[in-house]
Amino acid sequence: MALCYNFRDGVIGLVTQKKIAELAGVSRATVDRVLNNRGEVNEETKQKILEIANLMDYRPNRAGKTLVIRQKHLKIGCIMIDADNPFYAELHQGLKRKAEEYKEYGIEVLIKFAEFQAQKQLEKIDELLEKKINALVIQPANNPLLAKKLREITDNGIPVVTTNTDIPDFKSFAYIGNDFYTCGQTAANLMEMIMRGKCHIGIITGFFDAKSHSDRIDGFRDYIRNFPQMEIISVRENRDDEFESYRITTEMLSEHLDIDAIFIVAGGVQGAGRAIKTFLKTRPICVISFDDVPTTKDLIRDGTIQATICQQPVRQGELSLEVLFDYFLDRRPPAKREIYTDIQIKLKTNIDA
Repeated sequence: MALCYNFRDGVIGLVTQKKIAELAGVSRATVDRVLNNRGEVNEETKQKILEIANLMDYRPNRAGKTLVIRQKHLKIGCIMIDADNPFYAELHQGLKRKAEEYKEYGIEVLIKFAEFQAQKQLEKIDELLEKKINALVIQPANNPLLAKKLREITDNGIPVVTTNTDIPDFKSFAYIGNDFYTCGQTAANLMEMIMRGKCHIGIITGFFDAKSHSDRIDGFRDYIRNFPQMEIISVRENRDDEFESYRITTEMLSEHLDIDAIFIVAGGVQGAGRAIKTFLKTRPICVISFDDVPTTKDLIRDGTIQATICQQPVRQGELSLEVLFDYFLDRRPPAKREIYTDIQIKLKTNIDA
């Protein structure tokens, strides 16, 4: 029987699978199947058991399991986006930090970079599968062929964690990142307050085929439906490239003289900001962006950008490996598939906090 101690509220209590079964109103065998991820269990029952286990801070005795993990020589493959966006460097930092920590458990983390294209990512997946990986972490492009490949991997017993962006038609082992739809609504809410519900908007997105970016735009659109004087004039893609971002922002503001607000959905903030500065000499423009990389901080400080929404990239990288480590050790999936990091709003007053 797996045991642990619950230290919450200063009380030391023995937490067993039997106790969890009593609280959930199910058999001990059902709890064992859920916590050890073996056998089919009704989804509602499964979630109830996992929530009780998490609430009681259930942890099996890990001493023996740690030795077993070391002997398995597990490999986790990671496929990160290769693009001109400092945010990805911070995500990579979180992965590297955990990878170094897990070395002592004999876990090898293999990190590969690929352009944000389904075919490029499929090639990297095949490379990692040849190395006999036991799990995969990926920032997936929104593509049906890639979704099919990830379903095949999962069916073969390899858990897949989607991080920073998700993919439709595929239910990953866990998704790590922001609730991007809510992020988009937050950006629209900020713009509505600053512009008093009246503006003509240009949107600069990173990738049309990134679900995280399209979810932000969907949330933004849905929010402003209640504000008929907030109108989206143009939407352009910069593929997280600073030079392309400068070009399309310049083009957009030149072609649409009525645009007085810009929503920068993802990367390319520095390039867009450089273009916006030129037009600020002749007309005011409200700008809402994402993330707080150093170049974006500069644009907040000098007033080019009014607010930026942050999503804890380092923590996203760490969590992507943590959920897999916990699974390898306890054979227990996370209580919820979606693990959201905090949405943080930063202005000139707190950009350096």
